[in-house]
Amino acid sequence: MRWLRLYLRARRVPLALAGTVCAVGSLWASWPYFSAGQTVNARVVSVAALVAAVAVGTTLGGADDALDHTASVNWPARRAGHVLLAAAAIVALLLASTLTDVRFEPLGVVARNTAGLLGLTALGAALLGAALSWIAPLTWTLVAMLPWLGPSDQLRLQVGAWLVQPAGTTAATACATVLAVVGLVAYALRGCPRRPAAETAPDR
Repeated sequence: MRWLRLYLRARRVPLALAGTVCAVGSLWASWPYFSAGQTVNARVVSVAALVAAVAVGTTLGGADDALDHTASVNWPARRAGHVLLAAAAIVALLLASTLTDVRFEPLGVVARNTAGLLGLTALGAALLGAALSWIAPLTWTLVAMLPWLGPSDQLRLQVGAWLVQPAGTTAATACATVLAVVGLVAYALRGCPRRPAAETAPDR
Protein backbone atom coordinates (compact mmCIF):
# COMPACT_ATOMS: atom_id res chain seq x y z
CA MET A 1 0.00 0.00 0.00
CA ARG A 2 3.03 2.25 -0.14
CA TRP A 3 2.00 3.47 -3.59
CA LEU A 4 -1.37 4.56 -2.18
CA ARG A 5 0.27 6.61 0.57
CA LEU A 6 2.56 8.23 -1.97
CA TYR A 7 -0.36 8.92 -4.31
CA LEU A 8 -2.46 10.54 -1.58
CA ARG A 9 0.48 12.64 -0.41
CA ALA A 10 1.39 13.74 -3.94
CA ARG A 11 -2.22 14.80 -4.55
CA ARG A 12 -2.43 16.64 -1.20
CA VAL A 13 -5.45 14.55 -0.22
CA PRO A 14 -4.90 14.70 3.58
CA LEU A 15 -4.78 18.51 3.47
CA ALA A 16 -7.89 18.70 1.30
CA LEU A 17 -9.72 16.30 3.60
CA ALA A 18 -8.79 18.26 6.71
CA GLY A 19 -9.91 21.53 5.12
CA THR A 20 -13.21 20.01 4.03
CA VAL A 21 -13.97 18.58 7.47
CA CYS A 22 -13.22 21.94 9.10
CA ALA A 23 -15.34 23.92 6.62
CA VAL A 24 -18.31 21.55 6.72
CA GLY A 25 -18.05 21.33 10.49
CA SER A 26 -18.18 25.12 10.72
CA LEU A 27 -21.34 25.26 8.60
CA TRP A 28 -22.92 22.52 10.70
CA ALA A 29 -22.00 24.20 13.99
CA SER A 30 -23.20 27.65 12.92
CA TRP A 31 -26.59 26.57 11.52
CA PRO A 32 -28.46 26.75 14.89
CA TYR A 33 -27.48 30.41 15.18
CA PHE A 34 -29.26 31.26 11.93
CA SER A 35 -32.30 28.99 12.03
CA ALA A 36 -34.55 27.28 14.53
CA GLY A 37 -34.97 24.31 12.19
CA GLN A 38 -32.84 21.20 12.53
CA THR A 39 -32.55 20.44 8.81
CA VAL A 40 -29.99 22.52 6.90
CA ASN A 41 -31.62 24.10 3.85
CA ALA A 42 -30.63 23.43 0.23
CA ARG A 43 -28.59 26.63 -0.06
CA VAL A 44 -26.31 25.71 2.82
CA VAL A 45 -26.12 22.12 1.57
CA SER A 46 -24.95 23.62 -1.75
CA VAL A 47 -22.28 25.68 -0.01
CA ALA A 48 -21.05 22.63 1.91
CA ALA A 49 -20.93 20.55 -1.28
CA LEU A 50 -19.17 23.40 -3.09
CA VAL A 51 -16.47 23.70 -0.43
CA ALA A 52 -15.87 19.97 -0.58
CA ALA A 53 -15.82 19.91 -4.40
CA VAL A 54 -13.34 22.78 -4.57
CA ALA A 55 -11.10 20.97 -2.08
CA VAL A 56 -11.26 17.83 -4.20
CA GLY A 57 -10.36 19.92 -7.24
CA THR A 58 -6.96 20.66 -5.76
CA THR A 59 -6.24 16.92 -5.68
CA LEU A 60 -7.09 16.22 -9.32
CA GLY A 61 -3.64 17.14 -10.61
CA GLY A 62 -0.17 16.11 -9.52
CA ALA A 63 3.12 17.95 -9.55
CA ASP A 64 4.47 15.96 -12.50
CA ASP A 65 2.31 16.31 -15.62
CA ALA A 66 4.40 13.81 -17.56
CA LEU A 67 3.83 11.15 -14.88
CA ASP A 68 0.08 11.84 -14.92
CA HIS A 69 -0.03 10.94 -18.62
CA THR A 70 2.40 8.03 -18.78
CA ALA A 71 1.10 5.01 -20.66
CA SER A 72 2.44 2.58 -18.07
CA VAL A 73 -0.39 3.48 -15.66
CA ASN A 74 -4.11 2.96 -16.28
CA TRP A 75 -4.84 6.61 -15.63
CA PRO A 76 -8.49 6.69 -16.84
CA ALA A 77 -9.50 4.07 -14.28
CA ARG A 78 -7.43 5.71 -11.56
CA ARG A 79 -8.86 9.16 -12.28
CA ALA A 80 -12.42 7.83 -12.34
CA GLY A 81 -11.85 6.01 -9.07
CA HIS A 82 -10.42 9.17 -7.51
CA VAL A 83 -13.54 11.18 -8.36
CA LEU A 84 -16.00 8.46 -7.38
CA LEU A 85 -14.32 7.84 -4.03
CA ALA A 86 -14.25 11.59 -3.40
CA ALA A 87 -17.99 11.80 -4.12
CA ALA A 88 -18.70 8.92 -1.73
CA ALA A 89 -16.55 10.53 0.97
CA ILE A 90 -18.33 13.90 0.64
CA VAL A 91 -21.79 12.35 0.82
CA ALA A 92 -20.75 10.24 3.81
CA LEU A 93 -19.35 13.30 5.58
CA LEU A 94 -22.52 15.31 5.06
CA LEU A 95 -24.80 12.44 6.03
CA ALA A 96 -22.79 11.83 9.21
CA SER A 97 -24.65 14.89 10.50
CA THR A 98 -27.86 12.79 10.63
CA LEU A 99 -26.46 11.32 13.84
CA THR A 100 -26.87 14.77 15.43
CA ASP A 101 -29.70 17.25 15.86
CA VAL A 102 -28.49 19.46 12.99
CA ARG A 103 -28.67 17.55 9.73
CA PHE A 104 -27.68 17.92 6.09
CA GLU A 105 -30.79 16.41 4.52
CA PRO A 106 -32.49 15.03 2.50
CA LEU A 107 -30.23 12.42 0.93
CA GLY A 108 -31.54 13.24 -2.55
CA VAL A 109 -30.39 16.85 -2.35
CA VAL A 110 -27.05 15.97 -0.75
CA ALA A 111 -26.25 13.33 -3.38
CA ARG A 112 -27.51 15.43 -6.31
CA ASN A 113 -25.63 18.59 -5.36
CA THR A 114 -22.45 16.70 -4.55
CA ALA A 115 -22.51 14.80 -7.83
CA GLY A 116 -23.26 17.85 -9.95
CA LEU A 117 -20.71 20.15 -8.35
CA LEU A 118 -18.02 17.49 -8.36
CA GLY A 119 -18.77 16.85 -12.02
CA LEU A 120 -18.33 20.55 -12.75
CA THR A 121 -15.07 20.51 -10.81
CA ALA A 122 -13.77 17.50 -12.74
CA LEU A 123 -14.79 19.11 -16.03
CA GLY A 124 -13.00 22.31 -15.01
CA ALA A 125 -9.88 20.31 -14.16
CA ALA A 126 -9.97 18.59 -17.56
CA LEU A 127 -10.33 21.88 -19.42
CA LEU A 128 -8.42 24.39 -17.29
CA GLY A 129 -6.31 22.34 -14.90
CA ALA A 130 -6.67 21.53 -11.21
CA ALA A 131 -5.65 25.03 -10.10
CA LEU A 132 -8.65 26.57 -11.90
CA SER A 133 -11.14 23.75 -11.44
CA TRP A 134 -13.07 25.80 -8.89
CA ILE A 135 -14.30 28.40 -11.39
CA ALA A 136 -17.25 26.49 -12.87
CA PRO A 137 -18.75 25.12 -9.61
CA LEU A 138 -18.33 28.43 -7.80
CA THR A 139 -19.91 30.42 -10.65
CA TRP A 140 -22.92 28.13 -10.95
CA THR A 141 -23.41 28.07 -7.17
CA LEU A 142 -23.32 31.87 -6.94
CA VAL A 143 -25.91 32.13 -9.71
CA ALA A 144 -28.19 29.54 -8.11
CA MET A 145 -27.94 31.31 -4.76
CA LEU A 146 -29.30 34.61 -6.09
CA PRO A 147 -32.17 35.78 -3.85
CA TRP A 148 -34.78 35.72 -6.62
CA LEU A 149 -34.00 32.14 -7.58
CA GLY A 150 -35.42 29.20 -5.71
CA PRO A 151 -37.81 26.26 -6.05
CA SER A 152 -39.79 26.77 -9.24
CA ASP A 153 -42.24 25.06 -11.58
CA GLN A 154 -40.50 26.53 -14.63
CA LEU A 155 -38.18 24.14 -16.45
CA ARG A 156 -35.51 26.74 -17.22
CA LEU A 157 -35.29 27.74 -13.56
CA GLN A 158 -35.24 24.14 -12.43
CA VAL A 159 -32.20 23.64 -14.65
CA GLY A 160 -30.46 26.94 -13.98
CA ALA A 161 -31.04 26.78 -10.23
CA TRP A 162 -30.87 23.00 -9.88
CA LEU A 163 -28.84 23.33 -6.68
CA VAL A 164 -31.75 24.80 -4.71
CA GLN A 165 -34.60 22.69 -6.09
CA PRO A 166 -36.40 20.22 -3.81
CA ALA A 167 -35.40 16.57 -3.85
CA GLY A 168 -37.12 14.66 -6.61
CA THR A 169 -37.23 17.56 -9.09
CA THR A 170 -36.68 15.67 -12.33
CA ALA A 171 -35.08 18.48 -14.34
CA ALA A 172 -32.69 19.37 -11.51
CA THR A 173 -31.69 15.75 -11.03
CA ALA A 174 -31.19 15.28 -14.77
CA CYS A 175 -29.01 18.41 -15.00
CA ALA A 176 -26.84 17.31 -12.08
CA THR A 177 -26.53 13.82 -13.53
CA VAL A 178 -25.42 15.13 -16.93
CA LEU A 179 -22.83 17.39 -15.29
CA ALA A 180 -21.58 14.53 -13.14
CA VAL A 181 -21.24 12.10 -16.05
CA VAL A 182 -19.69 14.58 -18.47
CA GLY A 183 -17.21 15.80 -15.87
CA LEU A 184 -16.26 12.29 -14.79
CA VAL A 185 -15.75 11.03 -18.35
CA ALA A 186 -13.84 14.14 -19.47
CA TYR A 187 -11.47 14.04 -16.51
CA ALA A 188 -11.00 10.27 -16.62
CA LEU A 189 -10.09 10.26 -20.30
CA ARG A 190 -8.21 13.55 -20.55
CA GLY A 191 -6.86 14.31 -17.12
CA CYS A 192 -5.54 17.80 -16.49
CA PRO A 193 -3.95 19.61 -19.45
CA ARG A 194 -0.18 19.69 -19.50
CA ARG A 195 1.27 22.87 -18.09
CA PRO A 196 4.25 24.70 -19.59
CA ALA A 197 7.56 23.31 -18.39
CA ALA A 198 8.33 26.58 -16.62
CA GLU A 199 5.35 26.05 -14.30
CA THR A 200 6.33 22.54 -13.27
CA ALA A 201 10.08 22.99 -13.00
CA PRO A 202 11.37 22.78 -9.40
CA ASP A 203 12.51 25.99 -7.74
CA ARG A 204 16.24 26.47 -7.63
